[in-house]
Amino acid sequence: MIKYILTLALVSNLAFSLDLNNILQSIKSDSKQEINEEKKRLQEFLEDKNKQASLLKEKKTQLKTIEEKSSELKTKIDENEVLLEEKERELKNKSANLGEMFGSVRQISADFLTNYQNSLTASQNPLKEEEFNKLANSKKLPNLEELKSFWHGMLDEIIQSGNVSRYEADVILNSGEKTTNEVTRIGLFAAVSNGKYLTYSNDMKALIELAVQPSSSVLNQAKKFENSTTITNITIDPTRGTLFEMLENNPTIIDRVKQGGIVGYIILALGGLGLLFALYKIIVLNIASVKIKSQIKNLDKPKQNNSLGKIADIFYKNINDSINNLEIKIGEAIIKETNKIKKGQSFVKLLAAVTPLLGLLGTVTGMIATFQAITLFGTGDPKLMAGGISTALITTVLGLITAIPLLFAYTYISSKADELVSILEEQSIGLLAKTLK
Repeated sequence: MIKYILTLALVSNLAFSLDLNNILQSIKSDSKQEINEEKKRLQEFLEDKNKQASLLKEKKTQLKTIEEKSSELKTKIDENEVLLEEKERELKNKSANLGEMFGSVRQISADFLTNYQNSLTASQNPLKEEEFNKLANSKKLPNLEELKSFWHGMLDEIIQSGNVSRYEADVILNSGEKTTNEVTRIGLFAAVSNGKYLTYSNDMKALIELAVQPSSSVLNQAKKFENSTTITNITIDPTRGTLFEMLENNPTIIDRVKQGGIVGYIILALGGLGLLFALYKIIVLNIASVKIKSQIKNLDKPKQNNSLGKIADIFYKNINDSINNLEIKIGEAIIKETNKIKKGQSFVKLLAAVTPLLGLLGTVTGMIATFQAITLFGTGDPKLMAGGISTALITTVLGLITAIPLLFAYTYISSKADELVSILEEQSIGLLAKTLK
């Protein structure tokens, strides 16, 4: 047993010794390999160092060459600057007589540019503005070609001012939408598209519909002109919309009435009521006049549809009474019919007298409002006083406008009623005269 144990221990010791030898050999092999790799890297580094030194030397040579060239260029620039100064002095001396012309050209081109930027022709050829702007802002004397170009541009504008042209252009509608429409331009005075008048906006570089368009008849005329191939009429505004705006801003009759305020509405209401009643009364009196004149022809056959017939009927029914009783009854009938004929005259007369007084009342209230505005804000802004002044003037006008026809109507009604009453009295006296025979 001991023998076997010793044998096993010996074998284990030998195996362990062999394993250590293998490890030692492996370490020596790896160390040798690392040494070789390190030598290789060192060799590569030395070679790269030599290469970098060569490149550095090359770059230094290039830098020296560039510095020499830069020095030469700097010297040349200094020489050119000196030469440029000499040439500028020479140019200044030679162009001394052209300085005044240069100033005139710049001023004229600047003025022309301003006019062009507000002209309708700018919408037809926007590129022209760049040419005019270049010359207007030039810092040097223009050459002959530039002067010719400017002169040709001016001549073209003069020609365009007398032409009627059709072309595509950007149009900004009142709704704010920007579209490209066919535009008809009449010289420098008007431009229309789809029956609407346009103006040019330099800020937006487009044509804009006038906010206030003229009347429908003028717009229809413009639409017809657009679609026509022959010479037709068209209304133009030489102020490019200012006159149209002024005309459309003139207050209408409704606006005038609104300026009169509540007093103006009362005057119109009373005036309308008075005129309607006067018209009714005129019709009634004329109908009564026709019936009375018809009754005169047949006085012995009285009818109840007219005043003279009623009086004649009373006469014939009481013809056998005494003359005094008959005269009293006929007198009562005449008074009764006279009151019917003249009924309503005083109302028309009252309205004819009241409406001017109401106009005066509106004038007083309007002046009070004006003086209040002056007290609060002074007289610096007339618009603050415009409301009171409008009320003061419009109510007076409305009062006179309503009073004048009412006065004429009252005069006619009064004279017609007096005429009918006179006929009744004359015919009544004639009837009473029959009883005396």
